[in-house]
Amino acid sequence: MTTDPVCHMEVDEERHALSVDFRGTTYYFCSTGCRELFQGAPERYLAPEVTDTVACIACTNRVADGLYRDGRGPYCCERCAFRDRYLGDALKGIEGPYLAMVEAFVASLDAREHEVGDHSYRVAQFATVLAHQMHITGRPLVSIYCGALLHDLGKIGIPDAILLKEGKLSPEEWEVMRGHPEIGRHILHNVHELAGAVDIVYGHHEHYDGSGYPQRLKGRDIPLGARIFAVCDALDALTVDRPYRKALSFDEAQAIIAKGVCRLYDPVVVAAFIGADEHFRELVDRLVI
Repeated sequence: MTTDPVCHMEVDEERHALSVDFRGTTYYFCSTGCRELFQGAPERYLAPEVTDTVACIACTNRVADGLYRDGRGPYCCERCAFRDRYLGDALKGIEGPYLAMVEAFVASLDAREHEVGDHSYRVAQFATVLAHQMHITGRPLVSIYCGALLHDLGKIGIPDAILLKEGKLSPEEWEVMRGHPEIGRHILHNVHELAGAVDIVYGHHEHYDGSGYPQRLKGRDIPLGARIFAVCDALDALTVDRPYRKALSFDEAQAIIAKGVCRLYDPVVVAAFIGADEHFRELVDRLVI
């Protein structure tokens, strides 16, 4: 018995006439399809396997060369390094790989809406850093990360004709669009592991003065995670290029957010944001768009 170099199925060389001689060696195949693939690019299927790999401590993905940050690692990517730094001690078992999968899913939602780069991931990082600045740790911090990441989950239920419309929405279309927080809440209501994320998914369009939606909550009645998210969503919206304007500088964005205190944003949250000025300034410059 031998192994088909393309599909790695076992093949009985005495019973299979499908074979190819390459560089002095005879290779056997389970089908003509595998044989043709091999003949088209034999080096691809004969490349030596990489055995000297390491497992990412955040998601368990194996890589040849891992990243190390602040003496910890190995990581397969910067996202895993960030997640482990802020959430690592609070994550349980499979949650690291699970969150990596959620990040990939959310990236596909952003792509559907033609968002600028990984909008949801950037806002999730901002929200995690701001919450940490406000001394939120452990499972509540994980909930804020997940809620920010999944904030627009409900848009999966909005028709493309409305979600992707280039012109101004009609009042009827706006009514449909404004239903996405409720759709997101409904999707997550039976997912126990993401129960803490619902506050942001359902409340991310509430305004501090009560002028938001869907519940028109006001002040401290708005969940803290949603109040944190509001500042971070504004920061991202202001500091990336949009079709209708260039990205603003961090200082310009910070000034606009400060002007929205008590109308759009919680003054305590904005004070924490301003208190972490240097950290956010660096983060805005460093995040991959």
